[in-house]
Amino acid sequence: MTPQQLPLNLPHRQAFGHEDFLVAESNKDAVDWIDRWPDWLSYVLVIYGDEGCGKTHLSHVWQDRSHAVRLNEEEFFGQPLVGREKAYIFEDVDSYLSGAGREEQFLHTYNWLKEKGSFLLLTSRSHPRSWGMGLPDLASRILSCPIIELGRADDSLLASVIIKQFADLQITLPAEVLDYLLPRIDRSFAGVRRTVRRIDRLALTEKRPITIPLVRKALETLED
Repeated sequence: MTPQQLPLNLPHRQAFGHEDFLVAESNKDAVDWIDRWPDWLSYVLVIYGDEGCGKTHLSHVWQDRSHAVRLNEEEFFGQPLVGREKAYIFEDVDSYLSGAGREEQFLHTYNWLKEKGSFLLLTSRSHPRSWGMGLPDLASRILSCPIIELGRADDSLLASVIIKQFADLQITLPAEVLDYLLPRIDRSFAGVRRTVRRIDRLALTEKRPITIPLVRKALETLED
């Protein structure tokens, strides 16, 4: 048996520029809001959607435009914000609201940002109505902000994302392989990333071009 050469597990840096974000009906509203800044109707914007739908990428696009500062959990909920930045980002906010006193701290941060005239982009997996906010003042403030959903990709967007993911690896995907892969792939952006990386790794390991049989094998191993 010919020994397999294991590929180097080098990190792949994703491209986060505006030109790398693919626009479709499922994300057009959110992109429009990002492009509209700083002429927002509110200084807080909430973007929500499933894992891998593009929230982080879009937040990077806005960060490039606004020079926003990304806040970690400690900074958002505990450590006082003392800087003069005009824009902030906090991701996956709905994952951090269950701790004691978190809603009160959230409200304090919200009011501080409003007082300073700073903008805030929040991302979450679910609509704020599903966050289980028990503090009426916080709930009323958040629900009064623009809340934009990033929807699941349709076939056209999903195909474009698959092609781009391979292009980022300097791979041109044959049309027949794309046609085979499209109805069989996890339809989230995170699923596309996992599948593309698995296909690329298998192709490198077996020193084979990316063909339908190789993709079929990669998909089978993803299910194991």
